[in-house]
Amino acid sequence: MTGITITNEDDRIFLHRMLDEARIGTVVEMRVDPASEPMRRRMWAMLNEVAKKVPHKDRFGNERYYDASQWKILLMFGVGQEVDFMPSLDGSTFLPYEGRSSKMNSRDMSELISYIDWFGTTNGVEFKDERS
Repeated sequence: MTGITITNEDDRIFLHRMLDEARIGTVVEMRVDPASEPMRRRMWAMLNEVAKKVPHKDRFGNERYYDASQWKILLMFGVGQEVDFMPSLDGSTFLPYEGRSSKMNSRDMSELISYIDWFGTTNGVEFKDERS
């Protein structure tokens, strides 16, 4: 089971029973107001547009195209969302490797979508209507 959305009193009673029976060491995560599926679809549609049309330029002016999941990490980091870092093989720097948009609430997802919209528009991306 990946999660329970409490929609009525029976759900609350079921969840309470699960907590009472949980073993020590069980991890429980609760989120309020998670981002909706339409918001997630909009985010991915926008990221795919950015990935097709915008090259990433490094500090030396080199250009490289990234896929949508790589852009997601870059843009999540750009808007201040938590992303995980790991050291490079030679230990000279750190790089982001994962950001969990699936755990974002609707306010944070809205902020990310607005940032993607700003970034894409600033870089010549014309988003399709599936953004809404």
